[in-house]
Amino acid sequence: MHDAATMTQETQMPAGRPHQVLVVVRGGQAAAALTEYALGVAERLGLGILAAYVDTLPRFGDRLLRRERFAAGAAHDAAVFAEKAQQSNIGFEHVTASGKASEAVLALVHGGRRIDFVVLDPAIRLEDVARRSPVPVFGLDVAEADGKGRDRGRKMLQHRNPGRLSMSERTRKRNGVRSVIFGIASVALYAAVFTHSDWVANLSAKGGLYAVVPVITVFLFSYIHGSFTGAFWSALGIEASKGAAAKKQPAVSTEKRKDGRAAAQINA
Repeated sequence: MHDAATMTQETQMPAGRPHQVLVVVRGGQAAAALTEYALGVAERLGLGILAAYVDTLPRFGDRLLRRERFAAGAAHDAAVFAEKAQQSNIGFEHVTASGKASEAVLALVHGGRRIDFVVLDPAIRLEDVARRSPVPVFGLDVAEADGKGRDRGRKMLQHRNPGRLSMSERTRKRNGVRSVIFGIASVALYAAVFTHSDWVANLSAKGGLYAVVPVITVFLFSYIHGSFTGAFWSALGIEASKGAAAKKQPAVSTEKRKDGRAAAQINA
């Protein structure tokens, strides 16, 4: 179990606090890609930066030594971070915390600050923080670095709906289009059957091969209406729960049992 997140304010809080991007760092040193991305976004959007250095394992190992190393590392890294921010005329402040990253984010967002969104260290799981965050959360996915230590590529993983997990935007749009198409098809099919009910009944009453018309009609209704409802609920982010995998039954041994009964032997 982790300790509840505890905050330590390291910079003086300005009276008129500007909008900020919260950069959550696991440990006392931010990844170069995280720092560069945060500075770039803050400069483009005109935001300040609040860097939160979180010790997620406060009880691991020698607590006192770990706390001292964490504080020293965070202070040094924050100084470098602040210098880069000052060069780009970006407001900067930092805090330190111990415990779960999700609790630290929640405390900061509800602590009177004007945080627009959160950017996470690659070492922090996006889902763990996004479940509880009331603001959008981005996770930085860093590709492998080249020999010179520079990142060859990186992409942002966004949690678009604060407070719950969601599917990708592409999947949501695809399900939205499918729900519209199958919804129109369902309405058209119902309208066709109700307006031509006598013709359908007479056709089915002819017998022979026409007897399969009701069966085909039922299957067609089932497929189109089922596709519509499935796509509709998926577009809303509601998915059916997956059942637990069935347990494998132990294989039945077919080894022959030895006959331990005494056998009579006749010597001629």
